[in-house]
Amino acid sequence: MTILSSRWVCLAFGLALSIGTASLVRPTTVSAQEKGALVEPPSAAESDTEAAPNVAQKVEINPNTSDPQIANRLSEIFQATGWYDDLDIHVDRGVVFLEGVADTAAHREWAEATAMKTTDVVAAVNKIRVAEQPLWNFAPALESMRQLRAETIRILPLVLVGMVIVVLSYFVARLAARATRSLANRRVDNKLLRQVTGNVVGVLIFIVGAYIALRVSGLTRLAVTLLGGTGLVGLALGFAFRDIAENYLASILISLNQPFRVGDLIEVDGSQGFVRKVTTRGTILNTLEGNQIQIPNSTVYKNKVLNYTATPLMRLSFKVGIGYEDSVADVQELIMDVFRKHVAVTEDPAPLVLVDSLGSATVNLVCYFWFDRSQHSPLKVGSSVIRTVKQVLMASGVSMPDEARELVFPDGVPVRMLEASTETKPVPQPPRPSSFPREESVSEGEGDLSNEQAEVMKVTEDDQTVAGKENLIE
Repeated sequence: MTILSSRWVCLAFGLALSIGTASLVRPTTVSAQEKGALVEPPSAAESDTEAAPNVAQKVEINPNTSDPQIANRLSEIFQATGWYDDLDIHVDRGVVFLEGVADTAAHREWAEATAMKTTDVVAAVNKIRVAEQPLWNFAPALESMRQLRAETIRILPLVLVGMVIVVLSYFVARLAARATRSLANRRVDNKLLRQVTGNVVGVLIFIVGAYIALRVSGLTRLAVTLLGGTGLVGLALGFAFRDIAENYLASILISLNQPFRVGDLIEVDGSQGFVRKVTTRGTILNTLEGNQIQIPNSTVYKNKVLNYTATPLMRLSFKVGIGYEDSVADVQELIMDVFRKHVAVTEDPAPLVLVDSLGSATVNLVCYFWFDRSQHSPLKVGSSVIRTVKQVLMASGVSMPDEARELVFPDGVPVRMLEASTETKPVPQPPRPSSFPREESVSEGEGDLSNEQAEVMKVTEDDQTVAGKENLIE
């Protein structure tokens, strides 16, 4: 009994203490801003009619505003906006019930938040529905067009000023590029390098002018995008036009190094011809057959270039087969005499006549001689020398037998026995004259032995496909 009585006493004392504390505490009013911050909007998944009501975190014990006053004040606010139809607001003991139709979902949420911010409102039950928009509603599009028109009229003066700045920057860029080329003329001998330097300066000035124009026009974000995208665009273009960029850079390097000049006979990647012109895209050659070849500059720069005109002297060779009964030394002297007397063969470096091999029927000699290809044609000089050597050897009685051949007689060979002769007659040898008639070095078929450069270049001088293109080498 004692323990049970003490429990009831403690419980009664605690209840009395709580009631006294509640009566001593002064009730406070929650501001509308605090109520709005404490209330979270309902999720989109909740139904409009079944949504849980928003309840204030702190409920006043003695409200100062009556329910009809709250309802009237909210009705006046909502009617002033014009966003709601069939609006019905009633308040029961601080709980606001909202019913009606809102034009947008945002206005529906705004009505609930406004109700919660009202003084002495403890909860809000939002039963407002959102009006269904028609399928063909052009109002948003028209509104966007009106806003666009207003913004266009507002920034039109700034755009005009930006256009003026762009035009001025274009002319300034051209003048700067021209001035840069003029200054480079005194220090840089290469024409293409001067042109590239001027273009780089002009492009940089124009980009800065375009950036300033965009900033003045109020398009700051676009201006930053332009500067940031210049490198990206350059990188993308570099990948897309890699071959074109490679040929352009190769043309700069070729014009700087100048491995050949106009009129030089070169051979590149299996193509041989006289250099006619070097453009920013390729090197144009005139072949000995009168054709025109355009080789990409990247191919010319990366491949082996054989320049026949770089050194004027050129060596040619040909083979001669003589009989085993002929004197090799005598034949060598005959051929050397032809070389000494020929008008195109040079004495320094000296020609050579060497034994190359012993064939089945001939002793094979290889003849080497030099000539000036800047003055004479290799085709014509080779023809003239071989023709002269052949004529001199035949006139001197030197045999030049053909290779041995096997003869087959299907019906056999008839044999007739002759009486043996006691005397052996010597086989007569062809006379070897001490002097032979001089063969002319130049014939009508070979012409004057001159170089074909002038003839080949003349064939394509009227070609209009490359007539207007600037030559990067001289």
